[in-house]
Amino acid sequence: MPHKVGASATANQQLLSNHSPNHHRNAAFCMPIVYLAGQVHSMPMRLLDRWILRELIPPLLFGVGLFTALVFAGGYVFMITEYAVKGAPLPLVIELALLYLPQIAVRTLPMGMLLATLLGFGRLSSDWEITAARAAGVSLRRMMVPVFGLGLLVSLSAIAFNETLVPWATERAARIRATILEQLRLTEQQAFGFPQYSQGRLDSYVIVAGGRDPQTQQLFQVTLLKYGTGARREPEVVLYAERARWDGAAEWTLYNGWWRTAGGQYGSFAVFRSEPTLNVAIRRTPVQIEAILTNVDERSFRQLREQIEYFRREGVDSAQVRQLTVELYNKINVPLASVIFALLGAPLGVRPQRSSPATGFALSIAIIFVYWVMARYLVILGRGVIDPLLASSLPNLIGAALAIWLIRKRERAA
Repeated sequence: MPHKVGASATANQQLLSNHSPNHHRNAAFCMPIVYLAGQVHSMPMRLLDRWILRELIPPLLFGVGLFTALVFAGGYVFMITEYAVKGAPLPLVIELALLYLPQIAVRTLPMGMLLATLLGFGRLSSDWEITAARAAGVSLRRMMVPVFGLGLLVSLSAIAFNETLVPWATERAARIRATILEQLRLTEQQAFGFPQYSQGRLDSYVIVAGGRDPQTQQLFQVTLLKYGTGARREPEVVLYAERARWDGAAEWTLYNGWWRTAGGQYGSFAVFRSEPTLNVAIRRTPVQIEAILTNVDERSFRQLREQIEYFRREGVDSAQVRQLTVELYNKINVPLASVIFALLGAPLGVRPQRSSPATGFALSIAIIFVYWVMARYLVILGRGVIDPLLASSLPNLIGAALAIWLIRKRERAA
């Protein structure tokens, strides 16, 4: 931008004269920045970029560490502490805790990027450094170049971690957790359940209290509740089996259990060693159960895409497949939120009045809350209401539009 040194000096004088004596020190401190910005026609802008990046990198590292610690404390500390207190080997507990960090960090990198730009540009704005640079002719859009570059670098790093480190760490963590649960006899923590429908109405519910073994295709400690057809949907059959095994064809065989019916005055009760003759069955295949329990963090983008195609071929419920498809696209869109948050936080950090870092913290928490609520809600809508790609991309598209509007607004307000 062809500004002369004289123009820069005039801008400095105006800046110093238009503010109170309390601001003279900050403005005088900015004079080298203004001078260098005035020489952009003959000097590369690397100094400007380094100046901005020096303000962003420390709060970025702080923000990622802070949000990672908060998420870990909210979702994992109780579980890790419980295992340690109940006697799990300490090396396994420590390794399990460390293995959860990569999947958390991928989600907290955008949060840290938002906090970094809010705090960094908030400080530059409060100390009049942004004002000094803009008085010398450096546009806000030009200041967004290093912001965009850092956000893109963080996004690409997160995508790389998501494809390499996170699947390995998550799968390893699942194996260690299963080992700990076996040692502590806490197999109930591997429990899961799912409803079964007939003609659009809830027909029965399956509870698998003892978890499953995908290798042998077995379920353990299985309870089936079959509901009646009345308006109250009372259970008319309760069945329990120690295990259920897929026969490789079309049904599960139940072993060593009992069933109780509600028919007659007192109902009936019977014990069985293999599958009973009641009209009660697990109507989901092992593949369909796997789709319910799929942990997307254990798979790379390619692996998850191949699994989704497999589920489609096997006739897995379309809503479940569409939800997994949204999660597939989220493997790209969630890391890309670092770029969006960077471009959104920078203009929000540029404020005409002085503000404390607490303002940046509060603003970042509010934006993150809105973003994640919207993202989770769109995952639900992606099951059948809107296209999965749109459901995954919409938060970033809205954020990008808002960032562009804010940058233009701040530029016009100069």
